[in-house]
Amino acid sequence: MFLLYYLIIFYVLLSISLYFLFPKAGVEAKKGLIPGVNFYEWAKLIGKKPITALWLLFPIVNIFTFCAMAVDLVRSFGKNEFKHSAAAVLFAPGIFYKIAKDDSKYEGPILTKEENYQKELIEAKKGNDSYK
Repeated sequence: MFLLYYLIIFYVLLSISLYFLFPKAGVEAKKGLIPGVNFYEWAKLIGKKPITALWLLFPIVNIFTFCAMAVDLVRSFGKNEFKHSAAAVLFAPGIFYKIAKDDSKYEGPILTKEENYQKELIEAKKGNDSYK
């Protein structure tokens, strides 16, 4: 029974933190409070397909999906240190609220940036361009 109470409180705190975080990324704040829509928008913010939010419905898989999404959201706001990733995994609502209230800016979907960087790296290797 304690676990159920914990999960409900965690979800409420997560929704509230997303409510404050979404406007920094150009998403309506109220979408952070709507169950399901908040995870849909969250997936779009990090550069994943919105269908990824459905993986959160499957037990065990949802733990790994949530952790990956939390870390990617933190990194999308320029927080790339280990302490930020660890905080996102251990208590996401806390770090999300902190990011919402500090001066960090949304830098765009991190996964899209990484994909573009990987393409540039492959092109540089093909052209034997060590400078790139």
